Amino acid sequence: MRKTAVLALFAITCVLVLAWGEQKKPERQRENPRLEAKTSPEQMKAAVHRVFNDLFNRGRYEAVSEIYSSDCIVHEPSKTVPLEHSVSEGKGWRSAAPDLQMSPGEMNVQGDIVTVSWIARGSHSGKGNGLMRPTGKHFQVRGTSRFRVVNGRIAEVWNEWDRNDLFRQIGVSPTAAYLYDKAEDIKLAFHRIFSSDPS
Repeated sequence: MRKTAVLALFAITCVLVLAWGEQKKPERQRENPRLEAKTSPEQMKAAVHRVFNDLFNRGRYEAVSEIYSSDCIVHEPSKTVPLEHSVSEGKGWRSAAPDLQMSPGEMNVQGDIVTVSWIARGSHSGKGNGLMRPTGKHFQVRGTSRFRVVNGRIAEVWNEWDRNDLFRQIGVSPTAAYLYDKAEDIKLAFHRIFSSDPS
């Protein structure tokens, strides 16, 4: 009972720290559309294709600065993270599943947003993102991502996928999955608090 109370208090503290960090940040302003160069739908799709081909499937993370704007943010179902956090997590998944392949479906462009559904396949044969004991189990996860493209680079991302489904498929217990998520929240909170950005 005492461990549960301590864990609950710890989780509440983390949520409060995250909320405080969000309050301190000014609302993100969308760039002035009159200053943005017109990017064709084909160019927008090409930038998004690079996310899947260069980053996820080939692990060519040196291309990040060519694909994304420097101030890109990534929205996950329960949090918003800076690009470097998302890239670090992506590297962790590739480390945990070195055979990871992500297949994008048809891409739809509406205004400056490219929407794509995707399928990720692989096997948990490595270590990464807190997954220290490879199970060898195969997984297949579906998701949808929306990318806002400005001047040929991705400026904002919204991801929707079921992380718990992935954990279930590779045999990670719900408790371990919960602890992983809380550890990620704490890491993100510390990043926000100790960031060199004064805002």
